[in-house]
Amino acid sequence: MAFWMLSWQRYKMDAIQMLQAGVRAGVLEAERKDWGEVAGEQVYGLGVEPGLATSSYDVHAEVSHLACLADIVTTAIRKPSEPPWKIPEELPLWKPSCFLSPDGLHLRRIVLVSSWNDDRHYHECRSWQSMGAVCAYGLPLQQVVVVLGQNRSGKRHSSWTRGLRHPVNKKLRFRKKNDVSEGFKSTWLPVWREDFDDISTHDWLEAMLQDGVLQDLCFSVEIPVPEKSARQRILDLTASKLEKVQNLDSLPEPQLSTCDWPVPCTFRDDCHAGRSPRKGVFRMVGEAA
Repeated sequence: MAFWMLSWQRYKMDAIQMLQAGVRAGVLEAERKDWGEVAGEQVYGLGVEPGLATSSYDVHAEVSHLACLADIVTTAIRKPSEPPWKIPEELPLWKPSCFLSPDGLHLRRIVLVSSWNDDRHYHECRSWQSMGAVCAYGLPLQQVVVVLGQNRSGKRHSSWTRGLRHPVNKKLRFRKKNDVSEGFKSTWLPVWREDFDDISTHDWLEAMLQDGVLQDLCFSVEIPVPEKSARQRILDLTASKLEKVQNLDSLPEPQLSTCDWPVPCTFRDDCHAGRSPRKGVFRMVGEAA
């Protein structure tokens, strides 16, 4: 992947990339106070150009769904009175993909996942995006985990996007606090976030909090700075790998164990087929849209 990324990038964005871009715009927003709306607008604009890479037949509906998801996630992770997040300075051996807290004391990284378990926990904590950044800057990292739910037919199925509404009093619910196994009566109406403008983002999040689902879907994992010798080993490994990538003059052998997990490689299909990037799907790095 590193060799391909030296020259090529996918023309269209996948759903996670689009969500990350939207949330990024929201947490960095310095002028407006409705940073959830900023995140949603960013996603909607990206849906127009460069567009969403999807197999869904209704691209507009999927982009609208992602815009609402970016809005509510951004509103949940950035506190109402919090100043905009920052971007760490670029270092000789490190180009940041994480954020810096407003007080400058912690790095922050947003991890968007379909589900969360111990395997994914350790993978993310030990990944270059987390541990590499911690060692590069010598700062602890607040890893914000957002569990989006499974993606089916262009929609994320979780309480971020889907709830149940009482047919008479219009109360929004997600799960029972007692008799959970019985669920709600069939008269309760399923509602998707993007279909109901009369439910504000604040009210949706408040209902998630009251039903105890927000804590399950949005939480923080603290990653401390390793002790001196362990940190130095990571820095030495960073320098070694960067030098190897810069000196590559041909495509290395595939690393098959990482082609599909935890997320599919952007270049997987073309790489496995022995092809070069296809015109219209990929473009040269730095090439205009």
